[in-house]
Amino acid sequence: MHEPPAEPAAPPPSQDLSAGSPYYADPGGATPSDRPPPGPRPADRQGDLAARLKRMRLLATGLLVGMTGLYVAAGTLRSRYPALAYVAAFAEAAMIGGLADWFAVTALFRRPLGLPIPHTAIVPTRKDAIGRALARFIRDHFLVKEAVRRRLASADLAAKLGAWLERESNARMLSRDAGTALDWLMRSVDSAELRRGLAAGFREALAQVPVDAALATMIDVLIAGNHTQLLVDQLVAFGRERLERNRYAIRMRIYDKSPWWLPRFVDEEIYDQLVSELERMLDDIGHDSRHPARADFNERLRRLKASLENDPAVKAKGRELWNEIVNEPAVHRYFEQLWGRVRDYLQASFSSADSTLRLAVENEIRALGAQLSHDRGAGERLNRWLTEVIVYVVEHYRDALSGVISETVAEWDPHETAERIELQIGSDLQFIRVNGTLVGGLAGLLIYSLWTAAGL
Repeated sequence: MHEPPAEPAAPPPSQDLSAGSPYYADPGGATPSDRPPPGPRPADRQGDLAARLKRMRLLATGLLVGMTGLYVAAGTLRSRYPALAYVAAFAEAAMIGGLADWFAVTALFRRPLGLPIPHTAIVPTRKDAIGRALARFIRDHFLVKEAVRRRLASADLAAKLGAWLERESNARMLSRDAGTALDWLMRSVDSAELRRGLAAGFREALAQVPVDAALATMIDVLIAGNHTQLLVDQLVAFGRERLERNRYAIRMRIYDKSPWWLPRFVDEEIYDQLVSELERMLDDIGHDSRHPARADFNERLRRLKASLENDPAVKAKGRELWNEIVNEPAVHRYFEQLWGRVRDYLQASFSSADSTLRLAVENEIRALGAQLSHDRGAGERLNRWLTEVIVYVVEHYRDALSGVISETVAEWDPHETAERIELQIGSDLQFIRVNGTLVGGLAGLLIYSLWTAAGL
């Protein structure tokens, strides 16, 4: 059974928390369950680390000062209280251990007491060498195909990606970001040259269309689907409309062409007979689906199809007519305006969260996530593809990837680098000072006790 996806991690500190962000909280206090609360800000975390380091440094230094005071007190009173010799031995060794560890910890990041002692201030003086060593270590032990394959084999990236894509908030965020990226891209590359280039591309594509084959195929479709009946019906309707609109013109044409000596009633009779016959003929064709004119129309279309396929003159005439259409200035203007219309439509659609296109993209993203989550075959194929891609990148770009580490470290300021590292691990190093003080004192007490017991 498919396990439900785990709740996503808190957003990174740099995540946008403004309105419209998937992490935006309602002003009334309601936060959707699928929107995790924002994590701590970088400045807050830095402040916490600095405060912790300060506390631990005070503790270690205070312990060293305390051991010094204890040693002075025990040494002063030892003549009156011989047992204090053990306390003095403990305190003396503790001071030595504390001082040694203070020197070692301090020497990592700066010159102890500002003295130019060799092999001190290791981090700032050997920053670049440390960066190169770290880069080599990661390259040789992490960026190797065997390690990457083992990790990817157990990761099931497809299932995790599918579960992430299935979430409505993630699909909405991706569709929004895709729209933002597309809008930026279209604004960046939009220009008169681009529009002219696209128009020229459309025209060239249209110019390559095999007109004769396209028309022949269209005729085949019309005849096979009996769609020619609709064409005939439209032609009949058009004929009736034109006849009705031009009755007076026909009457005047007959009058103008008839001899002067022909009586007027004869003109009227000719007109009535002509118009009546035309109306009857059109009515017969329009109401009789088996009328010979319809069959004749289909036969003429078949002959035209044969001419388009076999008659070079008809082919040339069709190509000439098509070229005239493609090179028509109005067609040029239309294609130049087409890019602007497409761009405006895409920008308007992606800028609206409720647009049909935006919702369709969200649905497709969630559908893709569902397929990756539940279709094991698709998931396995994607996992294999991702594994091959990642392994290829690791094998061919491992030096470049590890070089990012050494190059980044090389760009850091030496003293800022020392401060950053000390901020991260300084608290643990201060624990070393505390342990060194206490362990040194216990070791000194043990040695003094054995020495005294041996009578030396």
